[in-house]
Amino acid sequence: MNWSILTLQDFLFLNDCLVSSELEGSDSSLVNIYLLQKKYDTKTAVHKGFLFRYYEGSENRTGYGFPLKLCDKKLSDADKAHSLSKAVSLIIEDAVTNGRKVKFCLLTEKQKIQLDNVLKTDFPEISIEWQTNRDDCDYIYSREKLAALSGKTYHKKKNHVSRFLRNYEGNWEFRSLNLCSIDDDMIFVAQKWLEERFKLASSGEINLSESEKNILNLEHEMIKTALKNKDAFSLEGGVLYISGNPVAMTLASRISEKILDVHFEKCLSEAADGGAYAAINWCFANSCDSYEFLNREEDMGVEGLRKAKLSYHPQNLLEKFYSL
Repeated sequence: MNWSILTLQDFLFLNDCLVSSELEGSDSSLVNIYLLQKKYDTKTAVHKGFLFRYYEGSENRTGYGFPLKLCDKKLSDADKAHSLSKAVSLIIEDAVTNGRKVKFCLLTEKQKIQLDNVLKTDFPEISIEWQTNRDDCDYIYSREKLAALSGKTYHKKKNHVSRFLRNYEGNWEFRSLNLCSIDDDMIFVAQKWLEERFKLASSGEINLSESEKNILNLEHEMIKTALKNKDAFSLEGGVLYISGNPVAMTLASRISEKILDVHFEKCLSEAADGGAYAAINWCFANSCDSYEFLNREEDMGVEGLRKAKLSYHPQNLLEKFYSL
């Protein structure tokens, strides 16, 4: 296989022919694959009707991703198994050619089961020992529930939104990326948020290693890259304004017909104290009603982020598996 960096031209081709109906994980989002390839040192190859990925990140992000099928027709279960067997054969061949161990990462449980079945049947000489990392689990939410915030489960979140609406009555607005030219305001919020983080680190209020600072800078560049290609990426998102000033932003893209992947959500600290995070989450959930689920990605083991994501009561924690 010829491994390379995913180009915009590659993205446009794949966007037209990738079979996405069964995809769930944030790593399967084409926009994520494009944006995160530098962060996770990802290489891609389009070969024999598949999109292959190879990650060279940390232990749980090193190895081949689940091969993604390119096809314009629905396959039977038998055809899917045969197709996957061909893909695994190509992966094994590539691993031998490049002196790599046959390792996999970022597989959902469904993908792991499919792969296990193929290995057991067609490649019994390949032994896989699977591990999972709680930090890698994607948070999957019912979009409808996040939009309605009904019942006891969402009582606290409903109160946060209600307080925001009372405090800023007649003085706030949510603008959708699909309807308004708000790119500059999104970048403004992201830049100010980044400056706030670095200021807190400088004062000693939070700890940020050089590696973490580099990741935050890279993330900011990813936001700008995403917006530069917003039409090609078919991005969804919006900006929350108070007194005409942008204070929060969110940016997302499609994983499948049912699932929208929320890549970025930023809120300036002063507005966050007044409930703006809850408000933009609620506004955005109401603005993308063609989707059934929102994938709000992993928490990366960050305690505060985990607490915040759990507080919205995910419908599913999507486990990711990797092999040793």
